[in-house]
Amino acid sequence: MHSSPRIAVLQFVFVLFIFAAAQLCVAQGTTFGPPVKVTPTGGFGYEPSFVADRFGNMFATAHKENWQLVLAPDINSPTYTRSMSWDWISSNAGQSWQDIQGLTPLSIEQHEFGDEGDMALDDADYLYFVDTNVADDTFTRWKINGLASVTLETTRPLIPAAQFVDDRPWVTAYGNGHVFYFGNEGDKVTYPLGTQGTGCGPGRYTVYPSLDGGDTFNPLGCTLPDSGWCRPASDHRAGVHLLYAVCGNDGGSDDVFSATNPKGTLYAYVSADDAQSFQRFVVGSYQALDGTFSWPSAMVAPDGTIWAVYVDAHHLECTTDVTGTTCDPDSNRLMLYQSVDQGHTWKGKDITPRAGRYRYAWLAISPNGSKLGIGVYYTPDSNTLPWRVYGAIFNPWQKPQLVSLDENNPVAPAGSEPPGDYMGSYFMPSGSLGVIWTRRELSVGTTLERDIFFARSLP
Repeated sequence: MHSSPRIAVLQFVFVLFIFAAAQLCVAQGTTFGPPVKVTPTGGFGYEPSFVADRFGNMFATAHKENWQLVLAPDINSPTYTRSMSWDWISSNAGQSWQDIQGLTPLSIEQHEFGDEGDMALDDADYLYFVDTNVADDTFTRWKINGLASVTLETTRPLIPAAQFVDDRPWVTAYGNGHVFYFGNEGDKVTYPLGTQGTGCGPGRYTVYPSLDGGDTFNPLGCTLPDSGWCRPASDHRAGVHLLYAVCGNDGGSDDVFSATNPKGTLYAYVSADDAQSFQRFVVGSYQALDGTFSWPSAMVAPDGTIWAVYVDAHHLECTTDVTGTTCDPDSNRLMLYQSVDQGHTWKGKDITPRAGRYRYAWLAISPNGSKLGIGVYYTPDSNTLPWRVYGAIFNPWQKPQLVSLDENNPVAPAGSEPPGDYMGSYFMPSGSLGVIWTRRELSVGTTLERDIFFARSLP
């Protein structure tokens, strides 16, 4: 029995509709340019991140290689050496990188010792840099005048902050000179002085606000209660004073005496008054016994929507020996979270594009807020296959179609973990996504040399 011509046409249209719908559900692959080496000859490093300003400048920082911490070779420095963490500028879309302009011809600030740092831009074209020296942090501010035109305005070797140590600093900013330094004490017990304000309490991270461009900071700060590993984010809408941090909670452990609960909580800490007070809200949960857990990554879109990504364990495999119990994931999942009401309520979705191991996913938001970007380390099987770096631009709630950024050069071999504690991604004003990462170059029992690379998406 044959179908009528009308039925045949309807069937054809239906097939076309299904095909079009399927196409809409699949993220289109992003094309990236070739990788560019960022670290200078003879100088090595890891844990890179970068930001991009409205003029087209990009600014990056990274941890120096461990054996170069006190003094690293730097062919871009007037003295050919540096003690502060790496800080670079690129004014040609990442094709080349140089040291950021210094305060004096000798760039004396490059010899303020720094272990690892972070950068942020406010909305008045100032760039801020904090760089831990373990006991405190150096602070530096540049004024951005235009493309390739930057003036260092101030630098000093101490914030100062009252906490005893800083294991990993963050900085974020908005408006004109509203800058916030986040210090990680490393536990929730040994710094009690930041627990007195509204919404403050014992935790890892303490927020130190400055409203004068970092010339002075509140030295006691506000400790975020039960905070574990955190990442801050700022709302850049004019006249808005919203500051956020998205944090794990170390499974409720105080990191000194108490045990870690298997189920951890992701919190959002919200301040609407320049970090004078905070409210705390639940974002989601995660597997806190995961021995490879890392930072959440959060960004605020131009309309005030908050987005965050977290690499959670899928299934944990635990082993016990004389040193204790260790739990590692057999695979991971990428969890995307969104809040449209200033962090009060959140919804989340598993956007894992393919099975395997993921580490250090870093979220970016396009200048108009319509696209998300990501950089991440990935391997289908960490026991048998090496780790590579991937990037993608994708629509909100869509699973990203990951693109290998340097297929011929894995970042770490099979049976190991990717280098460093994080990597970075950020959109440029043109809408191009940049990704910056670390590649292990030489290991002899321990890692001796790591280089940093950058790639950007092409039109």
